[in-house]
Amino acid sequence: MTSISKPRIAITGPNKSGNVAWFFTALNIRIAGGKPIRVTPESFDGALDYDGVIIGGGSDIHPEHFIKENTAPVTRSFWTQLKECLLYPMELMSHFSSHQYDKERDDMEIQFIHYALDNNLPLLGICRGHQLLNAELGGSMYESTLPLLKESARIRSAFPRKTVLYTTNDSLISRIAGDDPLKVNAIHSQAVAKPAKELKVTGKEEAGINQVIESKNSDKVLGVQWHPEYLFYMKAHRKIFSWLIREAIK
Repeated sequence: MTSISKPRIAITGPNKSGNVAWFFTALNIRIAGGKPIRVTPESFDGALDYDGVIIGGGSDIHPEHFIKENTAPVTRSFWTQLKECLLYPMELMSHFSSHQYDKERDDMEIQFIHYALDNNLPLLGICRGHQLLNAELGGSMYESTLPLLKESARIRSAFPRKTVLYTTNDSLISRIAGDDPLKVNAIHSQAVAKPAKELKVTGKEEAGINQVIESKNSDKVLGVQWHPEYLFYMKAHRKIFSWLIREAIK
């Protein structure tokens, strides 16, 4: 009997940190039946010929790599900011962290995005990867979600604290995860604004922030603003990784 090798899934990430995200993303790929391979700028040897690609989360995209969507200035009250910090410790921690870019990682991941699209490989963008996918194809981005939220508290939690509603009757994400609204987490502070011409928005949170993008022409491209790898205990989110492995096997 001939054994079938597990599909090799490239999971991109930073040189430093990113260990927790890598662990949980790799765990989901293994559960789904794939072989996860960590790729960082330091380990990247130019090889792109994997069976599937995950562009992971992490630091903000360098401004050279996206079109900024202009927003009106917003002044948020002290009480709103205090509520955010009390309810969501990750938001408090973000005020003390230094703002950093990772242009070397951007450049590497852009290569993966184009290779996957040109060769019809399944491609999953998670949070930062979701934003970079849209930006590289010509869509715009909000540098901060605060002008959109105004006096609503910004949720920053690895636990499911938001609800994503589908914006079309038939979408890839609904076929993958089911028809019910998705409970999702939120870690990043930026967001997709206008989708690129070849992409479409198929899911939004209740505050109106775009949460899901898909290709108009392929069922092998998906971007999600949240981190499904941390929600492996919820079947709907495990299904996202199962979809990637199914498409990789095809």
